[in-house]
Amino acid sequence: MLKRSKGLKSRYIDQSKFNISLFKGELEDKAKIIIPKMFKGIQKAKSIYKKAIKELSDELHLIPERFWEEVIDKAKSLGIDQIGFAPIDENLIFEKDYTGSIEVLYENGIIFGMEMDYEAIDAAPEPPAGLESLNIYVELGIATNLLAEFIQSKGVKAIACHPLGGPILYPAMAVKAGLGKIGSQGLLITKQFGPRQRLSLITVNASPLPEIPELNFDVEGYCKKCKRCIRHCPVNAIYDEPIIKENGIISRIDGEKCIEYFYETTGCSVCIKECPFHKMGYKAAYYARL
Repeated sequence: MLKRSKGLKSRYIDQSKFNISLFKGELEDKAKIIIPKMFKGIQKAKSIYKKAIKELSDELHLIPERFWEEVIDKAKSLGIDQIGFAPIDENLIFEKDYTGSIEVLYENGIIFGMEMDYEAIDAAPEPPAGLESLNIYVELGIATNLLAEFIQSKGVKAIACHPLGGPILYPAMAVKAGLGKIGSQGLLITKQFGPRQRLSLITVNASPLPEIPELNFDVEGYCKKCKRCIRHCPVNAIYDEPIIKENGIISRIDGEKCIEYFYETTGCSVCIKECPFHKMGYKAAYYARL
């Protein structure tokens, strides 16, 4: 069954507003390589989608278990650090995808993440963190496109969703896939990297999915006591108490405040930097609380 949005609103990310004048010297040289690659990756994802919608199928493709093992192995070879699987939730699909113009998704999702460089993020909100944000969008975008083409080569239909923007709420899908839990700053918290990863997704008409692991992972209780991301947010964009919207979606961020500073610093990342799950890792942060 093809999946479509039930009306969830998304925020437009104006890529032209990123303040690339911040990058000087070696960072500027890197930015001149990274930024064109980012736009190229977005265009590639659009191309994959345009080809996919010419032959959309409502039928599920029954595949053997070894297919998922091949997908996982390929993902790892592309530099993907985390991977999970979950059915697509139409309540999490955005009404409009401003990045890839995706309007329909296949029934099942492959959700994956790529770690951001620790030292670069630890410099947030300074330029090295901003450049790392752009770089991971590039690397993860390339990996997403290549993995989608690999899946298609196996006779399975696939739609690649670029990590910058995208047609669906990635962190919530990652939770459904058992990759982690949502922190106070609205980001996915994982045991491996805390909030220090970006996410992407591919949807497929393949079934059955691998079993979703049960995640014994306490984030909410820790976040209620910690609140470092709330205290250190430069623009006070993180709500002390999340807002539950009419459609049941939980909002933890004042989007207007967040996005403008995001543009200004080309990625901000202060809420990642200040999170103990980033600084110490899950086990150290959790037991330090006790």
